[in-house]
Amino acid sequence: MRRIALFTLILLSWTSLAHAAVGATTTNPEGRDSQASTDPALSQEAIDRELDKFRKTEVSLHQALRIAEKIHPGSRTADISFEGGLDVPVYKVRTLQSGQIWESDIDGATAKVLNTALFSTVQGLNETDRTSLAALDTISLRMSDAIKIAERSAAGKAISGGLTTKDGKVAFIIVVVCGKNLKQVTLEPTLRRR
Repeated sequence: MRRIALFTLILLSWTSLAHAAVGATTTNPEGRDSQASTDPALSQEAIDRELDKFRKTEVSLHQALRIAEKIHPGSRTADISFEGGLDVPVYKVRTLQSGQIWESDIDGATAKVLNTALFSTVQGLNETDRTSLAALDTISLRMSDAIKIAERSAAGKAISGGLTTKDGKVAFIIVVVCGKNLKQVTLEPTLRRR
């Protein structure tokens, strides 16, 4: 996956939006991403600034996930991403509990909860997202486990993680920063035995 498209995946939380945005990036005859050349938010400089801020952040993606899940005991993380474009680096964590999706902003420097709010109900989402979230209850692997596996596998530090379903299979997509590169790790967990 091209670096710019992968970074777009990091910035967009929900998989249906991410697929649309990644698919919208085209390559012109010179071999450059046409969207990247016209959209300043997707410039290489913006990507480098975001990654530099991430590398300097004290709080890890895994720590932010644990903090968010403690806000709503018994919840499971469906999506987490780093946002370094703000004054303060922030992790946006979306957790699912009893049909409600909560979004929590965790300060990347201090680990303080900056905000937590009801993002949506499962019923308020499109069919693709409802299917992905329903699958979350059928697997034993948690996002925190997927992040640990991806970090070990790619020998780096995770910057985002999300859940998707394709062809009826659920998968965690974790993006890991490895030096100056981004690696996408896809994990397809098995269904929980009943």
